[in-house]
Amino acid sequence: MLQLFYSNRYETLVGALLDDLAQAPSDPWTARPVIVPSAAVRRRLELDIAARQGICANVNFGYLAQWLWAQIGGVIEVPKHSPFAPDRLVWRCYRLLDDTDEALPWNASPRLRTYLDAADASMRYELARRVATVLDHYLTYRPEWLLQWQKGGSIFASGAADETGPRLTGASDAAREDERWQAALWRAVLAELAQAGGHAQTSAAALPPAYRFLDEFGSLDLEAISNARWPEAVSVFALPTMPPLHIALLRALSRWIDVRLYVMNPCREFWFDVVSEGRVQALDAAGQLDYQEVGHPLLAEWGRQTQAQLHMLHELTESAASAETGDFTENPEPSWLAAVQNGILDLRNEADADELPIERGIEVHVCHSLSRQLEVLHDRLLGWFDEFDDLQPSDVLVAVSDLAAAGPLIDAVFGTTPAGDTRRIPYRITGLPPSQANPVARLLLDWLALPERSVGAPDLIEWLRVDAVAVRYGIDANSLEAAQEWLAAAGARRGLAPLEPVGEHVPVARHTFADALTRLYLGYAMPAGGEPVDAWLPVEGADGSDAELLGRLSRFVDDIDRFAASCAIERTPAGWSQLLLETLGECFDGGVEFADSLADVRDALDAMSAAMQAGAHDVLLPASVVRTALTEALDDPARGGVPWGSVTFSSLTSLRGLPFRVVCLLGMDDGVLPSLARADEFDLMAAFGKAGDRQRRDDERNLFLDLLLAARERLFIAYTGRSIRDNAPLPPAALVDELLDHLAQVSAGEDASPAEVDSARR
Repeated sequence: MLQLFYSNRYETLVGALLDDLAQAPSDPWTARPVIVPSAAVRRRLELDIAARQGICANVNFGYLAQWLWAQIGGVIEVPKHSPFAPDRLVWRCYRLLDDTDEALPWNASPRLRTYLDAADASMRYELARRVATVLDHYLTYRPEWLLQWQKGGSIFASGAADETGPRLTGASDAAREDERWQAALWRAVLAELAQAGGHAQTSAAALPPAYRFLDEFGSLDLEAISNARWPEAVSVFALPTMPPLHIALLRALSRWIDVRLYVMNPCREFWFDVVSEGRVQALDAAGQLDYQEVGHPLLAEWGRQTQAQLHMLHELTESAASAETGDFTENPEPSWLAAVQNGILDLRNEADADELPIERGIEVHVCHSLSRQLEVLHDRLLGWFDEFDDLQPSDVLVAVSDLAAAGPLIDAVFGTTPAGDTRRIPYRITGLPPSQANPVARLLLDWLALPERSVGAPDLIEWLRVDAVAVRYGIDANSLEAAQEWLAAAGARRGLAPLEPVGEHVPVARHTFADALTRLYLGYAMPAGGEPVDAWLPVEGADGSDAELLGRLSRFVDDIDRFAASCAIERTPAGWSQLLLETLGECFDGGVEFADSLADVRDALDAMSAAMQAGAHDVLLPASVVRTALTEALDDPARGGVPWGSVTFSSLTSLRGLPFRVVCLLGMDDGVLPSLARADEFDLMAAFGKAGDRQRRDDERNLFLDLLLAARERLFIAYTGRSIRDNAPLPPAALVDELLDHLAQVSAGEDASPAEVDSARR
C-alpha cells in the first residue's frame, strides 16, 4: 500500500515517522529501511529517534536510488554498481569520444568533431562528464527517448507516433545534430554493456534494470517475491525531488511493500493551478486564462519545482492503492517572517490579515565585504543570545554561498575570541569539500598537478607543515624553521631538480631544491669558507647533529621529485591506483591521528579506480584527468554536512530541509541565487522541458523558499551591497530582490505610489 503524509513542518513529519516506526514489526531482528535525502537529515533523524526511544537502533538509513537498485536486484540479476551511474558512465564516454575513427557515427557531427580535435585530455574528460550527466538525466526523466534511440529511431517528428509516445516538433538543425551523435553514443554504450555480459546478448538486454523490472513486475509470482526478501515497509522521508522513474518504481513495489512517503508541502490549499503573475498576464493576453491564479506571488515564483513534484506524485499514485493524510501548522510568531510563511501556507496575501506584523523577523544587511557580513552576523548573534535566554547555538544555521572562500574569514571573526570570554560563540564549519578540508587529499591533489606547474620554496614549506607529512619525515616545527632558513640561504627558489639542458647554449637551471641541497651538503662536508666545487658554492648551514635533518629534507625532496616524474607518464587506471596508494604509504604517516584522513582518501581512490577500470581499463590517462576524477570522487555530494551542537556554518544546500530557530544567509550577492550557470548546449532536456523536470534555476529558487520556511523566528540575510573601493551600490541576489519587493508592496499597501513602495522597502 502507498501512504502519503503531508506537512509544512519538519517536526510534524518526524512525529508521524516516529509513530509509524514505533509499531512493532513482525520480525524484530530485521532493520527497517528509512530513505533520506542527505547526510544532514539522517543525522537529525538519528538524534530524534534516540531522543524519543533512548537509542537509535535497528534502522537502516539509505538513499533512494541505491535502495531501489538493491530491491530490483532481488528479482533481476544486476551488478553490484549500476554501469549507468554517471561516475562509471563517464569513463565509457571518455574512451568512446577519444576514438578518432571517422567511421564512428558521433564523429560525423561537425560541431562535436571540431571541439574534440582542439581538445586536450582534460577537456575531453570534462565533455565526457557532462555527457554522462545528461544521459543520466535522460534515464530518469526521458526513458522514452532512450528506447527510441535504442531502436535506431529519432525523438523528433518524422512520421506517426509509436508506442514510445509522441514525437517532438520544432527542433532546430543543431538540436537534430546533437540528437544524432547522442543516440549513436548511447547505442555504443548499450552494445558494450551487452558484450560485457559474457554471453550472447542483444543491446536490448543491456537496458537499465529499472525498465525491465517495470515491464516484468506484473508477471512475478509469489515464489519470486518471497525469494526477493523485500522488507515489510519502507519510509521515504522529506525528499525534495523524486524523478518519475523512482516514483513509478515505488508505486510498483507498493503492491507488496508498505511504502510510506513523508512529503514537505508548504501550502495546505490546492495550489497546483498557481502560476506567476507574469504567466497570468501572458495567458490573459493570449485569451487562454482559465482557472490559473497567482495565489501567493512568492510561492508561485519560487515553488514551481515543489508544485510539479507534488502534482506528479498525485498523478502517478492515483491509480495505486494509496491513502493521503496531512497535518499543517501555522507560525504563531507576530513577525514578518511568520506572516510570509502563513501567507504561503494559506495561499493568501499578507495584507489580507487583520493587522500587519509588529516585529521584523526578517533582516537584510547591506555590507561592503564578506568579512564585514560575518562581523555584523557575530554582533547580531550576540544580541539574540542576550535577548532570548533559551536560544542555543545549535538553534542557529548559517548558510554561506561560497563556504570554501568564507572558511578562513569565519575562523578570523568567530575563532579569535579567547576561551571563557562571554562573547565567544561556539561554531562549527561543516560540509567543506574533502578535497579542501582533508589535508592529505589536498596535498595529493597538489602533487598530481606537478607536471603542469613549478614548485616554489613556500610550497615545499607548506607541504611540510601538514602533520601527516611532518611526522612521516621527522621534521617538527622547530626543525622546519631551521630548514627554511637553510633553503633561503642556499638560494632555493623554484623547481625540484634541474632539467637537462635542451641545447648547447642552454645553461643548467639554478636555484632549484636539488641545487640548494647540493650546496648545503658541500657546506656540511667542507670547512667554512671552502672553495667552489665545480659549479656549486658551499653554504654553511647544517653541522653536527643537524646533518640528520638535512638528510630527511633531502629524502622528502627526492620522494616528491620521483612522484612528479612518475606523474608525467600516462598510465592505465590500475597503474594510477598502484602509484597513488604507494605514495600514501611512503609520504604520509599512518598513525592513529591520521587514520581517518588516510582512510577517506583510500576509499575515494578505490571508488575512482573501480569506476575507471569498469569503463576504461586499458586507456592511458594523464595526471590532469586523474586529478579531476579524484577530486570528484572525494567531493561526493552525498556526504555533505551535518548539524552540530553549536552554530553551524554550511553551504546553502547541505542542511536543506532542517528547521532552525534562526537561519542566516551570507554572501547573497548578485548572481548567487539563481546562479548564472546554464544547461549544456547539447542538453535536449533543457531545450524540450516539461513539468516535473529538475531544472537548475527552479531548483535554486525552491532552495531559497525552503531556507525561508526553515526559519522559525529569525531570517538574517546579508550581501555585499556596496563596493569596497568606491562605495558604489551593488545589487543583491535576484531572489533577495524579489523578497524585498514583495514585502515593500505589502507593507506600503496595494494602492501605494512607487515612491511610497520604495520608502517601505528601504
